[in-house]
Amino acid sequence: MKRSMCGLIVLAAVAGLGSCGGDPTADSIGVGEHIVADPTTVFVGEGASEFVVVQLLDTLGNQQAADFEVQNVGAGITVEKDTTYLQTTIGTNLETASRFIVGGQTPVATTFDVVSGGVSTTVPVKVVPASFAATFSNPAPVQNEVVTITAAPGYKFRADANVEFDGAPSVVTVRSPDSTSFSFVPAPTLDTLPRRTVGIVTGVEAPNIPGVALEVPTADSVLIPSIDTLVGAAAPATAPVIPTPPAGQTTGFFDAGAFTGADVTGDGGIATQYYQFTVTEAGIYTVAVGWEGASDVDLIICSDASCADADNNNFIGASSLNPESVDLTLTPGTYHFAAVLFDGAPPGRIQLSITH
Repeated sequence: MKRSMCGLIVLAAVAGLGSCGGDPTADSIGVGEHIVADPTTVFVGEGASEFVVVQLLDTLGNQQAADFEVQNVGAGITVEKDTTYLQTTIGTNLETASRFIVGGQTPVATTFDVVSGGVSTTVPVKVVPASFAATFSNPAPVQNEVVTITAAPGYKFRADANVEFDGAPSVVTVRSPDSTSFSFVPAPTLDTLPRRTVGIVTGVEAPNIPGVALEVPTADSVLIPSIDTLVGAAAPATAPVIPTPPAGQTTGFFDAGAFTGADVTGDGGIATQYYQFTVTEAGIYTVAVGWEGASDVDLIICSDASCADADNNNFIGASSLNPESVDLTLTPGTYHFAAVLFDGAPPGRIQLSITH
């Protein structure tokens, strides 16, 4: 005789309904407690402070009531609890998060531990130097003079590193293969007198924070020259000569935006400034002109020494970009180019460069 299973099926169904009525995650609440920090790594300036918030979470990410303590604070930093931090409450003053103030004392890479009960986590701290002792080959250059900056031991310059003075980037001319120095032409100041100021180096790596691009002031200052108009820029025959760089390098060149020469385009330009350079080695040269403000400046390679024939001039940089830049395949010879003001007031400072 075949035994009936109906009763067992009904009982199983009832049991299943009972089990579905509960919270399937109930057994995970309060399990797997761990501390999380925000941020996970603290970057703090030397002499400055930053906040870090810590919470105790379970496996499901639920906040748990906790009392946090700090232990094993590394040298070069301070860590103290922020007593003004507003606690998260669940109807009572139940602490679920704490905030700590991390102070940077010296440039180090270190850690501290946050502990709650039997759970702990280690928080890495990187103290960014307030300045670094880079040296300058000439702390008082004249306009358009090349200066070399050399990093302090342990520091490295990244491939895009630059040094700014009063917010104006320099023109980098060449970089050392070992990343410890680079040469540049600083932008002259628009003040009427030379201005002494520290450099702000972008793209520098500190020995305690390798692989991270920092922006750090130099400890030493440079006497930046006042901008001066180069004599002869109003006429092609007396145009200032821009040095032509060797292969793999750049020439930086600054001038005041006087724009006293006549329009060379025949296309509605307002005024012109002329420059010349001599090519001794055939190759590809990138010529660029940049400027400040809302003006529109275009770039023209002249067809002959006079630059007078507007119909035959090579109108090569006539976009709305700043800087205007063009790659030229050139053979040995002397070349003239003109920066033409098309719109707006003359900028106080223009930047020219040639890269080979």
